[in-house]
Amino acid sequence: MTASEKVAYLKGLAEGLGVNENSGEGKLLLAMIEVIDSLAADIEDLETNLADMAESIDELGDDIAYVEDLALGEDMDEEDGGCDGNCGCCSGCGDDAEFEVTCPSCGEVMGIYQEDIDFGSVLCTSCGEELEFEFDEDDESEESEEE
Repeated sequence: MTASEKVAYLKGLAEGLGVNENSGEGKLLLAMIEVIDSLAADIEDLETNLADMAESIDELGDDIAYVEDLALGEDMDEEDGGCDGNCGCCSGCGDDAEFEVTCPSCGEVMGIYQEDIDFGSVLCTSCGEELEFEFDEDDESEESEEE
């Protein structure tokens, strides 16, 4: 039985016993029932919020585990130090890079994959500068026309 159901029982009991606001005791009992009703509603709201927060915390835990796996290379094949192809960070470690870019800050030339471009940015392996990639719809349509 929930707190609200218990309060409803108290209200019905008070009504059945003929408790009314004409006597001092009646006023007190009815006021106490109203306070208990308010507290019950607050408890139900807190329980709902707690359930929502618990779900959010579980989702955050899953996200953190995923980031840890990426950062610590948990999907890496430990025997050869390479990627097992399921890391999700590239098109398969060990494959040749699809594109080469030069960092405008330090001049480092590095290979990047299509996934890096789709993500929109990559960090320079030398200086840590963020290289951002932006494409207009016109760029994509020109590529389609050339093929």
